[in-house]
Parts: sequence; structure tokens; C-alpha cells
Amino acid sequence: MLSFLVRVLLFAIAISVVRSVVTAVHRAFTSTRTGRPLSSPRSTEQSTTMLQQDPVCGTYVAVDTSLKRVVNGRVVHFCSPECRDKYKA
Repeated sequence: MLSFLVRVLLFAIAISVVRSVVTAVHRAFTSTRTGRPLSSPRSTEQSTTMLQQDPVCGTYVAVDTSLKRVVNGRVVHFCSPECRDKYKA
């Protein structure tokens, strides 16, 4: 009975190892074919998003989606219309 359980356990470990190797090879060929880097999409997105601090409330906002106002030749980023209206140059 014990030898049967050991064989089942070894079989499960072998299947797990084979599956991991196949997945790694598949990812390597897929990323090479599409020209994508091997890093995950999340890490790429996070590294390209720039944040600026709202001078009124201190919240960090994405530059792409923030409300902007030019003050003394400098772009100031705001999180909401309320913060933009409260800001005094």
C-alpha cells in the first residue's frame, strides 16, 4: 500500500515538472514571435505611467488623466475640478 502511494506522489510531481517546463517554453516562443518583452504587461504599464502630486490635496494623479492648468509657464496637475478651483497661484 505504501509503495502505491509513493508511486502516485512521484507521478504527480513528474506531471507538475513537465507542465512547468512546457509552460516556460511556450511563453518563450510566444514572446519571441510577438516581439513583446518577457516581462508581464502589468510591470510595463506601471513603469510608463507618470504621476504628479495635486498641490491642493496632495493626491497623486496620472498625468494622462489629470486636470491641467498652466501657471507661470508651468503645468500644474489636479485630481478634480474642486481642487483646481481652490488652487491659488
